[in-house]
Amino acid sequence: MASSSTRVKVLSLSKYVQTAMALAVYEKDENGVVVATVPNAAGFFAQGDTYEEARANLEDAIEGNVLLALQLGWEIPSLPGFTVEERDVSANPSF
Repeated sequence: MASSSTRVKVLSLSKYVQTAMALAVYEKDENGVVVATVPNAAGFFAQGDTYEEARANLEDAIEGNVLLALQLGWEIPSLPGFTVEERDVSANPSF
């Protein structure tokens, strides 16, 4: 019987969000709405009436997208200066 490999992603969510927020870009659109994005990170965008609101919404969007990606087994966008570790836990099911 072939052994199966169980891999999990290991990361500090708060440090990942902090790293993404440091890369964020803010611009006002033609209607005065502040749009916040993290370049090269699909799904990491939000908007608000103020920079503070856009920032808070972006933080929520990043956290929500990462949690969804973890639940569904999707890739988490790579960020410069941050490593998402993967571990094989098939040998240690109590991990």
